[in-house]
Amino acid sequence: MRCRSLLSLVFAGLCATACTTKMAYFSAQEMQRAQCDKQTDLQELQRCRAQIKQSYEDYQRQRGELNKSE
Repeated sequence: MRCRSLLSLVFAGLCATACTTKMAYFSAQEMQRAQCDKQTDLQELQRCRAQIKQSYEDYQRQRGELNKSE
């Protein structure tokens, strides 16, 4: 029974970490979007917004690939 409790705590911790990482990613994206919205040139605005369209899943995949290469 003690093992189950420990596993439950570990799982909850992993979920909390994953949620925190995802929230941080979306927060950073929102900050970048706010910076993009300050652009007065339409082409610069579109270029800036195109850079922040990456999904969280794609971000995680690229991050994993970078960690493997280190």
